[in-house]
Amino acid sequence: MKKHVVGIDIGGTKLATVVADDSGKILGKVRRPTRADKGPEYAIQLLFEMVYETITQAELEQEAISAMGVSCGGPLDTKTGVVYSPPNLPGWDAFPLKTQLESEFKIPTIIENDANASALAEYRFGGGRGYEAILYMTMSTGIGGGIVIDGKIYHGANDSAGEVGHQILLPDGPLCGCGKRGCLEALCSGPAIARRAKEAVRKESNTVILTLADGHIDTIKSEHVLAAARQDDLLALKLIDETAYYMGWGIANLVNILNPDIVLLGTIAIAAGDLLLEPIRKTVTNLAMARPAEAVEIMPAQLGKSLGDLAAIALVV
Repeated sequence: MKKHVVGIDIGGTKLATVVADDSGKILGKVRRPTRADKGPEYAIQLLFEMVYETITQAELEQEAISAMGVSCGGPLDTKTGVVYSPPNLPGWDAFPLKTQLESEFKIPTIIENDANASALAEYRFGGGRGYEAILYMTMSTGIGGGIVIDGKIYHGANDSAGEVGHQILLPDGPLCGCGKRGCLEALCSGPAIARRAKEAVRKESNTVILTLADGHIDTIKSEHVLAAARQDDLLALKLIDETAYYMGWGIANLVNILNPDIVLLGTIAIAAGDLLLEPIRKTVTNLAMARPAEAVEIMPAQLGKSLGDLAAIALVV
């Protein structure tokens, strides 16, 4: 008899619930806006409704659900299931998410940082299959990471492992959201690429980047830089090379420390493809120690838009 699980993905803009069987096959799915401004009590009541709706959609009874997995932005405590003020979830200050869900559904529930859950999903269902030690890194609004070794998430002493975006490369560099300066995230996240592009375009306006942004410097995004680079725009190519150098530098540090089999890069790296991946690989080869550099593969993550769903259920399948 197949077991069935519920997966919950909690983000700043959307909530998602899925029901899957023990092979990871999605049987039902519901999505709703988070309405983060309404706070955690609104969100938890909405999640209750969504879970019930998803179970019904999958044509199951609640008794058929053996476990629930929740992927949520941190910081959080995986043992107690308490969420501590994620930046994109205002008001979630020491919110007892695990207790609330288990009280409502009487189903064992695991709460996990979204980057860690994503790493586990890539290990079980995506680009990490067949590897023993994987490092997953997302390049989007921030740069997050998850480490999976022998099928288990590495959490560190107090659930803080995997903060790959907050290694400092330039001590006098741009201010990061964490309060430090020169973090990898402050150099290579989507907003950081856009910031560097705006600064560059103010000095050199003869660029396709500005055309793609309809002539408005303030509306430049990382997507405009990628699109312009594909058109061989010199300024965009320079920005991509800088981004690849900083990312490669950061990854080389992690390769030396962790000695992973594979590094899987998500979001912006997937969109950019070899335009970004090839120079990242070259930088890692140049900056990392020879033996760990020889062992590691650097590849795009594979799960794409299904990552959020699979991240939540990977915790309990």
